[in-house]
Amino acid sequence: MPQSPTIEQICKLPFFFILGRPRSGTTLLRTLLDVHPNINIPLENSGLIHLHFKYRRVKQWDHRKLKGLFIDFKNLNFIENWNLDWKAVETLLDHVSQMHLTFPEIIRIYYYHYQSEFLKEEIVCLGDKSPLNSLYAKEIFKEFPDAKYIHLVRDYRANLASMSKHDVFSPSSTAMLMQWLKSVNQISRLALTCPQRFLLIRYEDLVLYPERTYEKVCTFLDVKYIPQLLDPEYRKSAVNSIYNSAFLDQWQPDLSGKITGSNIDKWKSQLSTASVRKADYIAGRTGQLLQYEPISSGYGFSFILLTEMKKLLFHLNEMMRYLYDRLPYRIKIRIKNRKFILSYRLIQFYQKKFGKH
Repeated sequence: MPQSPTIEQICKLPFFFILGRPRSGTTLLRTLLDVHPNINIPLENSGLIHLHFKYRRVKQWDHRKLKGLFIDFKNLNFIENWNLDWKAVETLLDHVSQMHLTFPEIIRIYYYHYQSEFLKEEIVCLGDKSPLNSLYAKEIFKEFPDAKYIHLVRDYRANLASMSKHDVFSPSSTAMLMQWLKSVNQISRLALTCPQRFLLIRYEDLVLYPERTYEKVCTFLDVKYIPQLLDPEYRKSAVNSIYNSAFLDQWQPDLSGKITGSNIDKWKSQLSTASVRKADYIAGRTGQLLQYEPISSGYGFSFILLTEMKKLLFHLNEMMRYLYDRLPYRIKIRIKNRKFILSYRLIQFYQKKFGKH
């Protein structure tokens, strides 16, 4: 990097979020932006929203609160993958207590000192990519009033098919579809209130028309469009350095290769007719607004009743998540596996008795 900017300059850098569900191309887009010499966007870490809930009411940052945030940030899951320059952060924070800064401004200090595997010149904007934030768009939007938002959305059926292959996600297909629906509806409503701060990108357009889509994203972020950065050779060695081969094979086998649309229609062979029917019933109406046409029709009474009951179970889980988010931070960080929440237990009991549907 060139000569380090001042605290004031770092804290005023433009900030943006990639908002999208897991398995929607957010890692691909993050990587394409991290390749850019003027953007710093760290690897995924879902801890920012939890820090928000703990520190959102802090108005005056003294040494004790700054130290607490520093420790909490350092203890976030997967933060060691950031290769963050902790010494530089700590040095700057020694001066912050004398300044009147907000939580989003202080957070920029951490994000600026993420040490990317890609070569950087002058950093002109900072970004965050954490799929969990797609369920907290309203809170993020309120906390970061000057940020920009890239809403990355994928066909709800393709998203379901991809997520269903990994057991780290909800055991309920209904829950995954409802999360897609909640995410899209929440972000779309926010975009209506401030359209100049939101950019909607479809995953399908990103992989089918990468040059055109990447240029649109760069224009939105006010950075130079550099088409050469789409060349796989620009990111191959760095990707292989960031991620181990086992992770890439399981989660991102195409991340360092040529961008193609080969996965777009795989859901048609991966999902059962019953799963597609459920997906169309739950998310089809909203999907149509995004040019994802439902293919199912004629839902019977028993199907509707059973699906609506499962949707109620999802809302129970959302209520539990709402309560979880407001627990003291020291308790929250001890809860490693949210599948112990009551609604997840009920889903697992149902599947044990009646099988997956």
